[in-house]
Amino acid sequence: MIKNKFTTQVSQDLKNENFIGFKINHKILNRLGFFVLKKAFKKKTIDQYKFKFINNQRKQIIKKTKNHLVEVKIDKLSFFKKIYKDPQLKKIVKNFYNGNVGSDFFRIVKKDINNTKPVFCHQDTGYQFGSFNRYSLFISLTKSYNLNGGMTVYPSTHKFGYLGDAGEISKKITKNFIKICPSLESGDVLIMHSSLWHESEKNYKKIDRIYLEVHIQDADEPSTNFVISGKRNDVIKIPFDKNKVFSNSRVQRIVKLKNKIKKINI
Repeated sequence: MIKNKFTTQVSQDLKNENFIGFKINHKILNRLGFFVLKKAFKKKTIDQYKFKFINNQRKQIIKKTKNHLVEVKIDKLSFFKKIYKDPQLKKIVKNFYNGNVGSDFFRIVKKDINNTKPVFCHQDTGYQFGSFNRYSLFISLTKSYNLNGGMTVYPSTHKFGYLGDAGEISKKITKNFIKICPSLESGDVLIMHSSLWHESEKNYKKIDRIYLEVHIQDADEPSTNFVISGKRNDVIKIPFDKNKVFSNSRVQRIVKLKNKIKKINI
């Protein structure tokens, strides 16, 4: 990264661990694109969500999403929807979007003894629907650090905005940037801007690394499904299936090409 006054400030923030606190520093969050909120959730709350997830996974009621390295969809389980009414969550988000905070999805992202692979460097914006000022709250249900595949972030890369496509960001570029894997205890929350570049290493320890991810946005976003805090002033909602927007796209063309190649090779 080309050194200037901005990058000097970022280096100081990292050296002094200004990105960690018991209260969100929105100035630091804006500058770095992430913040670690310590002890944001009570142990009792975390234990309940962790137990429900592991129990449902053991019973095979929920499974890892096919062709996704870490995602487990839990939106069909009513228990997890309680997170939106949790006073601890409401306290965290109250100073975002003038207090009017919505969410379009929540999910589990996990690594364990059966799921150890690393996740390539990417930003989430290209996979989402709507405007770009959005955040993920990664609520740590377990201890999370570099050796069990904890989240690694590239500070301030959210300042580049949407990169114009979705996928792995070139290592030729990322090697020139600072990266950091904050250690989290259960109950801590990693708050991350959706445009921030991030990745995760292999789970070398082969122990659980589980985040309950709650995605937040302005309540007036057309894709808002739940209002966490404040109210929704704009009644516009998406009047179509967001997964069927395109009749022809880059992804669809790639899929068609792959299927064509498969037929040729049979």
